[in-house]
Amino acid sequence: MNHANENEVLQRIRPTRRIAASNSFRERVMKTISEESERTAQRWNWPRWVTVACAAALLLLILPLLPLKSPGVLLLAQSVQAMANVRTIHITGRIRTLPNDNFELIGAQYDFVPIEIWREFTNPPQWRVEKPGRVVVMNGQTSLLYIRGSNSAMAATPQANFFEWLRPLLDPQSILESELTAARKGTAQASVNGATVTLRRQARGNFANDWAHNKSIPESDHTCEYRFDAAGKRLEGLQVVVSGVVVAEFTDFRYDEPLAQSLFTVPLPADVNWMTEPESKPTQLSFQGPKEAAAYFFDALARESWENVVQVTWGTTVNPAMKRTYAGLQVISIGEPFQSGLFPGYFVPYEVRLRDGSTKGHKLAVRNDNAAHRWVVDGGY
Repeated sequence: MNHANENEVLQRIRPTRRIAASNSFRERVMKTISEESERTAQRWNWPRWVTVACAAALLLLILPLLPLKSPGVLLLAQSVQAMANVRTIHITGRIRTLPNDNFELIGAQYDFVPIEIWREFTNPPQWRVEKPGRVVVMNGQTSLLYIRGSNSAMAATPQANFFEWLRPLLDPQSILESELTAARKGTAQASVNGATVTLRRQARGNFANDWAHNKSIPESDHTCEYRFDAAGKRLEGLQVVVSGVVVAEFTDFRYDEPLAQSLFTVPLPADVNWMTEPESKPTQLSFQGPKEAAAYFFDALARESWENVVQVTWGTTVNPAMKRTYAGLQVISIGEPFQSGLFPGYFVPYEVRLRDGSTKGHKLAVRNDNAAHRWVVDGGY
């Protein structure tokens, strides 16, 4: 075949338009890689570094085929690969939050509280997340949450969502994959300065009522600055800024240090108040909605009917601090429930007069997204 004929054949088989992978295709590929590598590791009992390295290698092969919008994508992908063989990690940082409150809560008005994270990439993995008022450990089989202030504990599966947005920090690779996906979807705007990637994200959730706005990092317009080791590309720093205020920063990332097995256990007091799932409560209560559940809760406190309080809370007993504060209260008002942010339940405005004569007004968090669809008070008192 001569050169002219070759050109004619090529023109006939060449597509009439350029085929380019879409952002959603890339997102599906990334998700499939991550899920399949996890399944493969569990099925064949392979070390984590093998499956992660394969996923990272495939990612780097795919990257040139997909349209790039930011040089941060390449740096993120390089870091995913660099951390493929990490065996342990110990992260130290601080967050503007309340010591005893959930790990999700942040606020520019709060003081900094220290926080530490340990992760061992064994099969199954083990980890620990701790701040002064509460700690979560996972020993490879179960998760255990202990809240020191209320002397309360709850045991659950390894996937229990005890610390929400901090979970990706257990595996820095997953942070980078998440940010990479967000940058590709356009839900995060990325910029690069040397070995630092800055991503800006908008708040997620329903803010028809803005009560939950800026009360957690996902529910805030925020900026994350990831700092990488220039040579090795491993993550070495993370800072989160909301409304011009640093609300979280992690400044010490230690890789591959031996971790004591005692980290993955928590000695509990004999009188610990065990929290249970709502479906395990002995009495099956039925409410029309969150407002009625809130009214039942406050009525039980007013009458000091602790058995009834237990029916609509997580605990199996009522801790002494709650009894001292709310026993004999008088309800002034209970408002209309509303939803805000990412919380799967409702917030119920209320005002009560306490026994000492002082008044308190806040929003009671009530939800029924459990297996039994029972209403349970989740905080706000």
